[in-house]
Amino acid sequence: STAWGAPTEETPVIGLWEAGSLRDTISREEQPPALSVEATPQPTPGLVQRYSSVTMTADERLELAGVIQLEAGNQCAEGQQAEVVLNRVISPEFPDTIHDVLHQGEDTPRPQFSTIGNLALADPADAQYDAIDAALYGPSILPEDVVFFSRNGENDRVWGKIQDHVFCYKYIWE
Repeated sequence: STAWGAPTEETPVIGLWEAGSLRDTISREEQPPALSVEATPQPTPGLVQRYSSVTMTADERLELAGVIQLEAGNQCAEGQQAEVVLNRVISPEFPDTIHDVLHQGEDTPRPQFSTIGNLALADPADAQYDAIDAALYGPSILPEDVVFFSRNGENDRVWGKIQDHVFCYKYIWE
């Protein structure tokens, strides 16, 4: 609780990716008149080390948020954060930009992201942008060699499941 007895529920909880965006949740009426409360500026967090080479344009961020909304918008925050796209960008087996990863195979009967043809219908919300920020700045959920997800599993190299999506490691070609 705060110095003047505000309940714990009113104290904001922030994740690493939200550092520096602390909002004052205490109304002026609750503050003693002689006391001024200001949030201490927090340094902007850096990218998760493994994604430090990833760059993202505003258009790519919009596309990624749209794909997250279309493919995982009904999933929990962790399911939306799952870093499959970013893991592909840093993998030598996939294209090296977010746009190219999202659009890989778009002109084939089976694109890498099945919803890419419906991107114009996407209406991403804050949750999808939060998922991108969590992936870039927060603790990682997936190992970096997990590059597939689907409802049934892409291959037999399953990492695990988050809600109704199965996440899989890269293929091993012999």
